[in-house]
Amino acid sequence: MKKAKYSLITCTLMVLMATACSKDTVETSSSPSNSIQPNTTASSAPTLPEEATIKIYTENNTGWPAKKDWDVWKWVKEETNITVEQVLATGPESLALAVSSGSMPDILSVFPEEVQKFGPQGAFLDLSKHMDKIPNVKAYLDSKPDVKARVTTPTGEILSIINDGAGEGNQAVWFYREDIFKKNNLAEPKTWDELYTTAKKLKQLYPDSYPFVVRHGLATLNYIGPSFGLYPELHRDPKDPTQMKFGLQDPAAKTMVEMLNKFVKEGLMPPDWLTMDYKAWTQFISTNKSFITIQFIGQIEIMNNQLTEGNLKFMAPPVGAGTQPYLPKGGAEIYGLAVASTTKNLDASLRYLDYIFSKEGRDIQSWGKEGETYTVEGGKRKFNANYKEASDLRVISGIQTAGTYGWFDFDAWMALVKEKEQLAYLQAPKYRLPVSSDLPMLTTEEGAAIGPANDQIWKYWTTETTKFIFGDKPMSEWDAFVKGLDKYEVEKIKTTYQKALDRQIANMK
Repeated sequence: MKKAKYSLITCTLMVLMATACSKDTVETSSSPSNSIQPNTTASSAPTLPEEATIKIYTENNTGWPAKKDWDVWKWVKEETNITVEQVLATGPESLALAVSSGSMPDILSVFPEEVQKFGPQGAFLDLSKHMDKIPNVKAYLDSKPDVKARVTTPTGEILSIINDGAGEGNQAVWFYREDIFKKNNLAEPKTWDELYTTAKKLKQLYPDSYPFVVRHGLATLNYIGPSFGLYPELHRDPKDPTQMKFGLQDPAAKTMVEMLNKFVKEGLMPPDWLTMDYKAWTQFISTNKSFITIQFIGQIEIMNNQLTEGNLKFMAPPVGAGTQPYLPKGGAEIYGLAVASTTKNLDASLRYLDYIFSKEGRDIQSWGKEGETYTVEGGKRKFNANYKEASDLRVISGIQTAGTYGWFDFDAWMALVKEKEQLAYLQAPKYRLPVSSDLPMLTTEEGAAIGPANDQIWKYWTTETTKFIFGDKPMSEWDAFVKGLDKYEVEKIKTTYQKALDRQIANMK
């Protein structure tokens, strides 16, 4: 969903999303199943290997501030004899600065766009040449040919490994204040027209409110776009996944922008929604200022725990165009791990990767250790009382934070999700758009050929679309805007990615 790009936009277009989208490989049960399973792994050994220290570049998330004494790092030390030092991102340019400095951390949490950008510069190690040292990684990739195809460059290199298993938490879903709706005899809106009508009624009932609230800036179009059968930029066509399309060229995109313009103009959304951060969003949701939103699935439970009255509930996405209600295709990981080509701790870095992709690493880095994080009752694991909600796994122990795992057991997360909140996890997969917004990998030459046009077209559509939404440009000029995409070589960009998609499909056969 182009998060690396969105983080660079000015204050009127700030949109960085820390967690989200869009991959196709999650394997998780639809309900918690935390029965004890035997741990067998090729990486287990009677004695620990030589002690080592590595640095891992990872996120700096305000929701779960990084701690040096997180349990996940203690377990890594116990299992591998590796001490991990975290290097936290300080801003959108952190990775670029690390690459240009020539002194990158040993392992880096990276998005696909970053691999595509910095990989050709020689920033990351080609893991395909080291598979003999990482048998668990090799087994993981061999068992997931679609993942392997996505991380393999056109020239056969593997510059990163995509995380797996925790992606269900990256699913964006719609939810609403069930108690407010019941109190005022309002039904869940099934279409965007009904959403608009319902929001107007709520505005009348609660004049100081903004009934619909979002917090991902213009990146929100990636989440509401599926209701209209599209993502705003380049993606595979949901009707024919073998073909590429540019979402804003779809007539339904105009309908989407017109609807957002109505919401803004009539005060149904906060006027500063483009720059709204997580803290502000929580204030709107928790103080009867907003009643409908689209957010990551785990936020339903988090916010319900913060509400002093009332409750939030999952709702099916409203249909904006066509007949099918769609959510973005989430449920899988949006980032992975790369090893710096400059690392001076190659053996330890590879050993760390192999550990977190082993069965034993998956188990320990998902559940922790018996007696420390959980007890066993009736043959099933039960987390200790200090873990009150799923997000506590991150906050307290660092479980499921970037860089700490490769292969996650989502049953650990679900074991802490209250039964009434599990509905969202069970229902969301039914509404996913058939395609995600991730793009096939280009060759260095292909990327260089369309790079300038790609940057320019992004600046063009984000700027102009913002004007339409806020009424600074009349919708009567929409067709001229769409035609203006041709000035930025939209067809050349589509053709280039079509070639890459054809190549990726062929490699999966």
